[in-house]
Amino acid sequence: MAAGRPKSAGTSVVGSSGGFTTIAQPRAHDFVVEQIRRQIALGILAPGSALPAERELMKIFGVGRVTVQLAIGQLEAEHIVETRRGRNGGSFVKSLDADSRALDLRVVELRRHSDRVKQAVEYRRMLEPEATACAAGKIRKAQLNVMAGIVEKTALADDDAEFMRWDTAFHLAIAEATANQFMVEGLERIRLELNPALQLLPDTPVWHELSVKEHHAILDALVRKDPDGARELMAAHITHAEQSIHSLLKTLSRR
Repeated sequence: MAAGRPKSAGTSVVGSSGGFTTIAQPRAHDFVVEQIRRQIALGILAPGSALPAERELMKIFGVGRVTVQLAIGQLEAEHIVETRRGRNGGSFVKSLDADSRALDLRVVELRRHSDRVKQAVEYRRMLEPEATACAAGKIRKAQLNVMAGIVEKTALADDDAEFMRWDTAFHLAIAEATANQFMVEGLERIRLELNPALQLLPDTPVWHELSVKEHHAILDALVRKDPDGARELMAAHITHAEQSIHSLLKTLSRR
């Protein structure tokens, strides 16, 4: 078979060996939905924040108005965003606590994908301490300054959603400091998988204070350019979250 563009969804692509299968082309609005979900899951779009205006979303994704409207409609149906009318209207990210149905859906999804979450925890244990050690040898002064600001914002967070936003930013900043695209993509994927579970963990001042203290210690190791210290501190830090996630999954398995 000559090389060329994949056939459209619903058609079979079969080679001489008969080993090829149908290629399903994602619909445009599904792509937009996944991109917005990703921004929300990583905390880039925080609860309560407004999505870009319809015209801006059209420009960002290179799609038409109908595609954007279908995507927003799907996100509303999933209770991820809400649309408000009037002068200060628009589409806004819903808080996890603002809609009990949205919370129930997240619990159901977490239970359904518990094996995947466990795999992400295992992958994180192998990757993130080593990535932090790598970052210690490469991190630049400007990146250290950004991370110091993130740690301070994490400490000042008023609620769990704000805390999660800056906690995620801290870990992704370490990924960027590795200057290794594979590590960046791996750590970002881990956060996408684990953030739904982390968001369901109890919101307590003790938990926040411990995390901030550990972030400070990791940052100090990065400032000293101490790979071994950075690796050990990150390994201890993620162990606490790992224990809490496993406890949460055990609780959900009994429900």
